[in-house]
Amino acid sequence: MQLRIDELERQLKTGLAPVYLVAGEEPLFVQEALDAIRSTAREAGFSEREVLNVEAGFEWEQLESVAGSMSLFGERRVVELRMPGGKPGTTGAKAIAAYCQNTPPDVVLVISCEALDAKQRKSAWVKAAEQAGVFCYGWPLQRKQLPQWLKIAYSDMSWT
Repeated sequence: MQLRIDELERQLKTGLAPVYLVAGEEPLFVQEALDAIRSTAREAGFSEREVLNVEAGFEWEQLESVAGSMSLFGERRVVELRMPGGKPGTTGAKAIAAYCQNTPPDVVLVISCEALDAKQRKSAWVKAAEQAGVFCYGWPLQRKQLPQWLKIAYSDMSWT
C-alpha cells in the first residue's frame, strides 16, 4: 500500500503492517513518521528494537539473520533498516525482496531512506516493500499547504 506520510497515522490505527518503507524529501516528515511507527509498535507490545545501518561493507545476510532469529525472551521486535542513499544494490534489493516475501509474524521491518528518485520509487525492492506492507513518501510541503500545516503544528504544541 502506498500512502502519503500525512495518511500514516490513520493506517497505524488499523494495526501494524509487517513492513514499512518511509522515505522522502522532507526530513521532518520522515522523522515524525518513523516516530509514529515506533510509538505504535511499543503500544502493541513490540518491546525490542534492532537497528541496521546500511553503509559501505554492509552484509545483507544480517537482515535475514536478525529477522529470522528468535528474540532471547521471545519478544516481538522492530528491526530498523536505515538506508540513507536508498540504493541497496543488487544484493540488497534481492535481500529486501526475499524478506518481504516471507515476513516473520513477530517482527516489524522499518526501512528508512532519504529522497528516492522516480526510478528508485519504481524499483523491485520498493514494490516488494509496498506489497508486503506500507510505503510512505514525504513530499515537499507546497506553498498552499503551509497555512494548514502551521495550524496543525501549532495546535499540537503545548505552551508552558
